[in-house]
Amino acid sequence: MEFILATDSTCDLTTDMLNEKDIRCISLSFFVNDKEYSDQSSLSAKDFYDMMRSGAKTSTSMANEQAATEFLKELLSHGKDVLFLSFASVLSGTYECFKAAAKTLNESSANKVYVVDSKCASGGEGLFVTLVNEKRNEGLSAEQAYDYALSLRGHILHYFVVDDLKYLARGGRLSRGSAILGKILNIKPLLHVDEEGRLIAIKKTMGRRKSLKCLVDKIEERYNGASKTVYITHGDCYDDAKYVADEIQSKLGLSPLILPLGFVIGSHSGPGTVALFFTGDTRKED
Repeated sequence: MEFILATDSTCDLTTDMLNEKDIRCISLSFFVNDKEYSDQSSLSAKDFYDMMRSGAKTSTSMANEQAATEFLKELLSHGKDVLFLSFASVLSGTYECFKAAAKTLNESSANKVYVVDSKCASGGEGLFVTLVNEKRNEGLSAEQAYDYALSLRGHILHYFVVDDLKYLARGGRLSRGSAILGKILNIKPLLHVDEEGRLIAIKKTMGRRKSLKCLVDKIEERYNGASKTVYITHGDCYDDAKYVADEIQSKLGLSPLILPLGFVIGSHSGPGTVALFFTGDTRKED
């Protein structure tokens, strides 16, 4: 039976992509100098990341249960089941809010809401949503797509590099001392998202270009060919993202799609972030 596929804005798919794929999306809030924004279309990426470069304080907010209930209730009003694919639960309480809202709604609704913790972020969540949507287009029911999503999420690989460690330190994902030392030594760590959705540093490199090369090395090493869809997101550093995409095209014959890094994720990783997402056999690192 046809169902509605939905997600949240941390998937970093553009509005045009979401509309084209008929995927509903709830926007998560972010703050710049304590001013709340509920829709990132109100700021350009350049303006947002320039404000961060100038020292603006940024933070984020998860969807609450009331907002989740209202969002899901409207989707159910169309008389179809709903599958909601959520931002990684270890990074946000959004999943728990949607899970609680779905439980309440399922007690009285003729149609059912299924909620999946993607254990993904940014373009990884976007790739996850894209691949589940392909299965929806093949005719899977909401329950079948739910089962597929659970089996898929561990095969969505995420690799990140950042230009300035202070943003990870500010969000508590790195110690302040490590960030200061990294800046002095020009250390650019390679990070990945583990099986639970946690951001983990796995390698230290010296200099920006070497860190970008590590992204290319990882897809050469870990890509399993299950999907030719590859996403790259960037925090206002298109040329660096294009370098990574061109290298991947040259070495693997794949054509990564370059997307802006959304402001919810960008609030924590900062300008200069480049992230790569593709399918692999496992997220586990040796």
